[in-house]
Amino acid sequence: MHEFSLCQSVISIAEKTPRDSSKQIAKVIVKIGTIAGVDIESFEFWFPVAAKESILEQAKLEIIHEQAIAKCKTCEHEFELTKLYEQCPNCGSFEKDILKGKDMLVESIVFN
Repeated sequence: MHEFSLCQSVISIAEKTPRDSSKQIAKVIVKIGTIAGVDIESFEFWFPVAAKESILEQAKLEIIHEQAIAKCKTCEHEFELTKLYEQCPNCGSFEKDILKGKDMLVESIVFN
């Protein structure tokens, strides 16, 4: 049910978006990183349930998958992450900076 509350957060963001009252929201685009901890199938399932009787009830949900990328603090090698506690494939170090792919954000809201 964690994803249901994330859907509610997306709706809350959309409700706070300034818009012309004559325009409806046609689509909401959400970017989800591969290590953001979001079950995308569950999020897609709960979105129409959460959006019912809201300004997003008729809106299409589009999800952009963002691959997680890290940079090793030891050898500075950049690599793709599939899980958070992955070691550098170049030197084996676990110390890294995550450059992208750990967040979920509303990328854009498209109006009719």
